[in-house]
Amino acid sequence: MKSLCIRVPKNDGETVRKKLLEMGVLNKKLMIKRNDFLYIPILRKINLGFEIIEKDFDDIEIEERDYKKIVEMPDRLRKLLPTAFDIIGDIAIIKIIDELLPYKKMIGDALLRAQKNLRTVCVDRGVKNECRIRDLEVVAGEKKTETIHNEYNIKLKVDISKVYFSPRLASEHHRIAKQVGKDETVIDMFTGVGGFAVMIAKHKRPKKVFAIDINETAIKYLKENIKINKVENIVPVQGDAKKVMKNIEKADRVIMNLPHRAYEFFEDALNSLKDKGIIHYYEIIEKDKIKKRTEELKKVCEKNGRKMEVVYLKSVKTYSPAEVKVVMDVKCIKAAREIFKA
Repeated sequence: MKSLCIRVPKNDGETVRKKLLEMGVLNKKLMIKRNDFLYIPILRKINLGFEIIEKDFDDIEIEERDYKKIVEMPDRLRKLLPTAFDIIGDIAIIKIIDELLPYKKMIGDALLRAQKNLRTVCVDRGVKNECRIRDLEVVAGEKKTETIHNEYNIKLKVDISKVYFSPRLASEHHRIAKQVGKDETVIDMFTGVGGFAVMIAKHKRPKKVFAIDINETAIKYLKENIKINKVENIVPVQGDAKKVMKNIEKADRVIMNLPHRAYEFFEDALNSLKDKGIIHYYEIIEKDKIKKRTEELKKVCEKNGRKMEVVYLKSVKTYSPAEVKVVMDVKCIKAAREIFKA
C-alpha cells in the first residue's frame, strides 16, 4: 500500500527510526524499504531535515500465536477446541473430543502455523497398557514420534509412541533433584526415559540412582539419555519394580511416579528405604479422598514399624472436576525398637 515515508541514508536509519517511534509518527504496520537509502513509512509529514516522499510498502505480517483463531472450521465448533496441549521437543500432543475429529488435520495445520518450533502434531487417543503408552495419531507435519525434549539443561530423547513421558513434570524433576544430597542412594521405581534420574545425576552428586522400568524400550532410551547428558551413577534396571527392588540396595530416597497405581507399590517402596528416608509419592485421586489416603499410608508405615510424616503435599495437575494428581513427600523413620531388632 502507498504511504508517506522519510528517505534517509543507511547510517542515519536507526537513529531516525527511534526518533519517529518516540514521536508516534512511525507507521509500524508497514515494512521499511531498503536500497541505497532507507525509506521509513510515516503516518504524517514531519520535518527532520530529510526528504519526504510517497512509496508503495508491504504490510508487516503479524503472526497469530493462538491456533484457535486460525484453524479452518465452523465458528460454532471453535469454542470446543482445547486451550491446553503438551509440547514434547518439537511435537505437539492434543486431545480433542469426537465432534472435532473430522477437523483434526486442520487443527494440526493451525498448530504448526501458530507454533513455529513444532514439526509434528499428534492427536492423543488415550493411554494403553501397563507401560502407560499413549495411543497417538500423527495428523500434521512430519510423520515422526521421536524427538529430543529439553528441560532444565538436560536433553531427553524419547519416542512418545513407545514410552511414557510428560513434559508437565519438568518442575517436579527439578524440585526433587534439588533435594538430593551428596552420596545419596535413590530408587526411581517407574523411570520411563529417565526424567527424574537424569536430572538428579546431572545436577547433584548421588552415590547411585537405580532407574527401573518394566518397558524395555524405555530402558533403551534411558541408556541413550545417560550418554547424551554425559552423566554417571545411574543404574538402568529393566523389570517389574516389585520383583527387582528386592535385589537392590536400600535407598535414602524413593520416587513413585505411577499415579494410577502408586498405592499398590507403597509397601514395596517402604521396604526399600534405609532406616530413615523419603518417598516421593504421586497419585491421581479424588480431592475429598486425599486425607483418607494419607491416613492409609500412615497405617502401612505403622504396620512395617515406621513413623511417617508428610513434609510436602501439592496438587500438580487437575484431571477432572473431582480428580487431581497430587504429590506427597513423606518422611519415613523406622521405630527405635525395629532398628534394635535389625
